[in-house]
Amino acid sequence: MKDYPKDLKIVFKQQPLPFHKRARPAAMASLAAHQQGKFWEYHDVLFQNMKKLEDADLEGYAKGLKLNMKKFKKYMADGAGEEQIKRDQAVAAKVGARGTPTSFVNGYMVRGAQPVDAFKKVIDRELA
Repeated sequence: MKDYPKDLKIVFKQQPLPFHKRARPAAMASLAAHQQGKFWEYHDVLFQNMKKLEDADLEGYAKGLKLNMKKFKKYMADGAGEEQIKRDQAVAAKVGARGTPTSFVNGYMVRGAQPVDAFKKVIDRELA
């Protein structure tokens, strides 16, 4: 984003994989944080703590970001993000994104965790 502030838009879609038992609750929690304008902050905390995703951990991260805990817990209890996750998974299936992370640059698929330079190469090619 720093290198392409006018040319790049990042869109995040949820794709909790079924074999990862805590991926779906973590995805829901990130959506609960999104409702309070803190998606990216919560996202970053989740990825820094990928082995600590129990309910108490997810709530602790929300508290650490000073989220309204009443709203956070209600969102989680109601399953309010479930439809969003289903829509995101449908998009992933349609475009062939089977694993995480899967990224797209102007329709070009970049699979797996890639270094920034790999993305810059694709972005520069697409901008040209």
